[in-house]
Order: sequence, then structure tokens, then C-alpha cells
Amino acid sequence: MRYYTDIGQMQMPPGFRYAKIAAQGRPRHEKFDTFYMKHPTMNVGKRAKIFSPFDALKGFSEAVASKEIKYTKRRELCESDCEELNRKIAELAELITDSRAAKAKSITVRVTYYFPCDDPDSEAFMQLGRYVTAEGILMNVDADLGECDGRSDQALHGYSP
Repeated sequence: MRYYTDIGQMQMPPGFRYAKIAAQGRPRHEKFDTFYMKHPTMNVGKRAKIFSPFDALKGFSEAVASKEIKYTKRRELCESDCEELNRKIAELAELITDSRAAKAKSITVRVTYYFPCDDPDSEAFMQLGRYVTAEGILMNVDADLGECDGRSDQALHGYSP
């Protein structure tokens, strides 16, 4: 015996004890039936909410993801590395005199900087951090913040990677 469903035809297993009920199909109720009055049909939008995922522990997945971030100590540059960095910043400052020249030349730079941990729930909060690499077109060079003395982190501190 075969019966029809919304998804197609299904084979009835032999000896299926509910074959008669399955062959009748879905129950149909009249508009003013007592069952219909107590349990009206649900619109599709509300019905979709029933099957939406449920986050029983709000914020748990974000907390677990934040624990996966590896934090490191800030590395101090030696004197020769500081001089090299200052030389490169000076070269870039010579190339870019104003924002119009920067747009015309469109020099792409990649900068790796230290970003301290800003998660107050982490044991690394403001003690450790991570190195972030940003890439983009150079628009301006601030020689005052470009010195290799750690003040450049303050300029980038408002940026959250």
C-alpha cells in the first residue's frame, strides 16, 4: 500500500499498525470547529520562529571565542631597529607632502603594530596584547607620532581590530 505525503510517495511497511490512520492523511478542520477555535492555524512567520536556533547561554560562544585569541608580550625594538623604522618613516614623509600628493601616488603600506588586550574579562587585560597587521593606502605621515618611542600606539588605540 502506498500513501502520499507533502514530499511525495512513500511505501507503507508491511504490517504497519497505523496504516489506516496514515492513509486518511492530515486532519482537516472546519473554520468554526472547536479544535480550530482552540488551535487556529499559525501563520508562516510565527511558525518559522519555532524552528529558529535557540541560544540558551547568551554570550557563551563569544566568551569561548575570546579565549582562543593568543596574546603575547610586547617586544621592545633594539636601537638599530628603531633607527631603521625612523628612517623608513622619514622616507615616507618625504614622498607624501599633503593628502593630494598621497592620493596621486597611492602608496600602499603594510603596518604591524601592537594592540593591547581590551577585553576586561580576560586575564591578559592591558597586560598582554597581540600584533595586528593593517594594509592600506598611505594618506598622511605624522612625524611627531612616527618616532619609535611607543607613542604611535596611542594614535592607533582607538582602532579595534
